[in-house]
Amino acid sequence: MKLTEATETFRIPAKIIARMEKEGLICLPLDEAGSQALSVLSQLWGRHWFIGESLRGIRVRERTMLLLFPEYNKIDRYILNTFLGEPCMKKVSTEVLRYRVKMAFAADVDVQRIRDLRKAAANVRGRKKKLVLGNLSLNYADIFGV
Repeated sequence: MKLTEATETFRIPAKIIARMEKEGLICLPLDEAGSQALSVLSQLWGRHWFIGESLRGIRVRERTMLLLFPEYNKIDRYILNTFLGEPCMKKVSTEVLRYRVKMAFAADVDVQRIRDLRKAAANVRGRKKKLVLGNLSLNYADIFGV
């Protein structure tokens, strides 16, 4: 079963299935084990109790980061949090941040990725990023308290 067929069959967004393949949880085209995994996930997908229990163990700031920046991975959120944390941290050099990521996560981060995240943090601080919910509009800066 290919990605489009799996999306239609299990009613799970294509991004989720693609991410599961990228992380090695399933293989595309789907085999029997992948079909079973997506079948279970489709039964849980969107259930409020499941989402609530999944988020319960996560601190409020991390939960907010997950909800506002779902496309970012753990390292990206760490870097963005560094830039949004303390006012003096927004001026951390790229090399120092690369070293901190290497020590904390044993991973290497591209300099351009750090620059992009620095710009995203500047947009949040500069109140250029907004969350719009119907008639309500909130700045990300107000949500993070920066």
